[in-house]
Amino acid sequence: MADFREKIKTISSTNGSSAPENAKRLGMGCLMVALLAVFILTFFLAIGLFISGSWMIALVILLFFLISTAMAVLLLYPSKFDSL
Repeated sequence: MADFREKIKTISSTNGSSAPENAKRLGMGCLMVALLAVFILTFFLAIGLFISGSWMIALVILLFFLISTAMAVLLLYPSKFDSL
C-alpha cells in the first residue's frame, strides 16, 4: 500500500504543464477500478468460504477486505485541500 500511496502522491502533485488534468483523472480512475476489482473478488472469496464452512479463513479474508477497503478510501481521497 505504501507503493500505491507514493504513486497517488506523484499523480496528484504534478502540475498541469507536465500532466494534464484529464490524464491525472484517468490515472486515478484506473487505479480505483483496479482496487475495486480486488475488493469485489476478496469479498466473494470470503462469502464462498463462509458458505463452505471455513469460518476461520473466511473471517481472516473478511478482515483483510475491511482493512484494505479502509486504506484505499484513505489513499484515494486527497489529504491536502486547496484553500482559496
